[in-house]
Amino acid sequence: MKPKKSPIAELSQFQLFHSRLDQLVNPQHELIQLAELIDWNRFDEAYEPLYCEDNGAPGLPTRLLVGLQYLKYTFNLSDEELVKRWTENPYWQAFCGEVYFQTEAPLHPTSLGVWRRRIGEEKIKLILDETVRIALKKKFLTQKDCERVIVDSTVQEKNITFPTDSKLLTKAIIKLGKFARLNGIKLRQSYARKAKQRNWQASGYAAARQFNRLARANQDLKNWLGRIVRDIEKKRENKVLSCNFQTLLEQAKRLIVQEKNSKDKLYSLHEPEVCCISKGKSRIRYEFGQLAAVVTTNRGNWIINVEDFSDNPYDGHTLDQSIKGAEKITTVSVSEANVDRGYRGHNYKGSAKIHLARSSHAGLSRSERRRKRRRSSIEPVIGHLKLDHRLDRCFLKGRLGDKLNLIGSAAGFNIRKLLRLLALGRFSRALSVWSVFSRLFGSWASSSPAATPIFCRP
Repeated sequence: MKPKKSPIAELSQFQLFHSRLDQLVNPQHELIQLAELIDWNRFDEAYEPLYCEDNGAPGLPTRLLVGLQYLKYTFNLSDEELVKRWTENPYWQAFCGEVYFQTEAPLHPTSLGVWRRRIGEEKIKLILDETVRIALKKKFLTQKDCERVIVDSTVQEKNITFPTDSKLLTKAIIKLGKFARLNGIKLRQSYARKAKQRNWQASGYAAARQFNRLARANQDLKNWLGRIVRDIEKKRENKVLSCNFQTLLEQAKRLIVQEKNSKDKLYSLHEPEVCCISKGKSRIRYEFGQLAAVVTTNRGNWIINVEDFSDNPYDGHTLDQSIKGAEKITTVSVSEANVDRGYRGHNYKGSAKIHLARSSHAGLSRSERRRKRRRSSIEPVIGHLKLDHRLDRCFLKGRLGDKLNLIGSAAGFNIRKLLRLLALGRFSRALSVWSVFSRLFGSWASSSPAATPIFCRP
């Protein structure tokens, strides 16, 4: 059913043994100020059509779910830790629309994952759009800043172990044996014990760089996996296998024929869409995940768009979609974009000027050369996204999880900037009030004879 409405302080029912949050929190705190700036009705109108009108229990309040999403990526927390800390922090509860201090969790942590899948990529991007709107409203970001952007790409790694042939083959053998037992298929031999032993031997051969022995171990595992697949297909008769069992069979067949130079290789059984991406880093030669593009403003380093791409495309072929997505969010046409040399031969055909790093500065003004030198300012932004906002490793399942995690990370980065600026504004206002008071008090003290020490009086 449709989600519940958030409680309103004026209309909420009086609770005798609960403390009101407006008596516990400082109304000038940056989280309280930010909650007043966010247009929560915008989310209600956008997400309400995604719920059924007359089926199921009423949904949780939209403000609660959106607020938890902001807090999760702002403070780099898992769903379980987020819900646990929410019950301890009155400022977080006030930010999510509560009127009285709550001592119990508002939802089960798995409800957040269900809600994210319901909303989807297009609608969840509204939380990033809202942060940009607030920055423009408070004049932290101007339309002129949105015209000049920096674009770069990075890898959002998936939560998988480093893939090896022996490890993948062993996991497939063990999983097929379990599924066969659950579906009443009696295998001639499961090879589970022998596969574990052979995998352990293969890891030792790889560490000792004994590649001939390693190849023989991998071939043994492939032979055993092929026997299990053929045995299952022979004994399944007319049984209708479950979707997961059928998918695992198809993955096992891919592993059997997969070679070193094969295209569309399988690197994980539970995340089959993972790609192997090499970005030329000396410390990390290969990364396993998906390509992500980040668009920031040249001045201020606000993130105004993020895009997730499948199948490891060339960086230059992602530029057009990245810039158009930024223009859609900010409603401002991009006039200048600075990129690195990985974007040579790009596919952008708009009106913006594309400046490549390390290219000639001929014909550029002094301000354009200065903005071009700021191209590297996007690198620490990506570093903060990975270290502070959960972009270093995606724990959400599937391709939808990659997109939702990327958008949440960008929104959390902007929220952190907004909180810092609001806190700085509060401090500067307090400082200005203190300066005025001290000036008045100082003039009064100098003119009052009672404030003058006795030994200084005439």
